[in-house]
Amino acid sequence: MRPFRRQMQMIFQDPYASLNPRMTVGAIIAEPIRVWERETARVIDERVSGLMEMVGLDARMRRRYPHEFSGGQRQRIGIARALAAKPDFIVADEPIAALDLSIQAQILNLLGDLQERLKLTVLFVSHDLRAVHHISDRIAVMYLGQIVESGRAEEIYARPLMPYTRALIAAIPSAHGRRQPALVSELPSPANPPSGCRFRTRCPYAIAECAEIVPRLVEIAPQHFAACIRIGTMEPDITKAAAAGLRVHQQANE
Repeated sequence: MRPFRRQMQMIFQDPYASLNPRMTVGAIIAEPIRVWERETARVIDERVSGLMEMVGLDARMRRRYPHEFSGGQRQRIGIARALAAKPDFIVADEPIAALDLSIQAQILNLLGDLQERLKLTVLFVSHDLRAVHHISDRIAVMYLGQIVESGRAEEIYARPLMPYTRALIAAIPSAHGRRQPALVSELPSPANPPSGCRFRTRCPYAIAECAEIVPRLVEIAPQHFAACIRIGTMEPDITKAAAAGLRVHQQANE
C-alpha cells in the first residue's frame, strides 16, 4: 500500500482534533513533504507558503499554532496538509459538519475550486444533501452501510428511484422553511440490520419478499443504479410499481 498512500489523502471532520497542537501550522503542512520528498528547507518553506496561499491563508501565519486560528481557518490548514503530498484522490470526511453555517459555503467553494484547478477526485462524505448536490458529479446514497442508489447528481435529485433517497430529498428545507414529513419509524441497529432489504422496516412499499431477498444494485436507467426488488427497467417508478403490485426479481435485469 505504501506507493499508493501518497496518492490518497484525507480531510478530517473535526478541524480542532485533527491538528497537532504542539506543531506550528508550517510544520503541520510541511510534514507530508518531508515524508515523501527530499527537498531543501528553502524549497519546503516555499511550498508551504504556496499551499497556504492556495487555500486562502496568509503565509506569514505559518509560525503560529492551531489554537490561534478559527474553525474555518483550521479546516483550510487541514486541506493544505492534504494537498502537500500532491494526491490524485482525497477523502473529505464531513469536512463542513463542525463549522458554522457562514463558513461552510466558503469551504465548499474552496474544495470545488481546488478540485477543478488541480484535477482532483474528491470523495465527499456528508449528511448535508444540499452540500452534496453543490459539489458532487456523482452521488452514492448509503443506508446502514450499504449503497442503495447511485448515479449522476442531477439525475439523483431530479428522478430519485429509492424510497429512502426520496425521503432524504423531501426532508431538505424548502425556500419557505417548510419541511416535508420525514421517516417516522425507528432506525434499526447497524449491528443487527433487518434481513433482506435493510430499508424494508421503514419502507412504505415493502412486501413479504423484501424480508427474504437481499436486493442487488442494478442499473435501472443509464448510469443510474438502485437496489430494490420492486423496480426495474420496465417500471422504475416505485409508486407505480407498488400500485400495480409488481415484484421485479433483479436477476431478470442482469
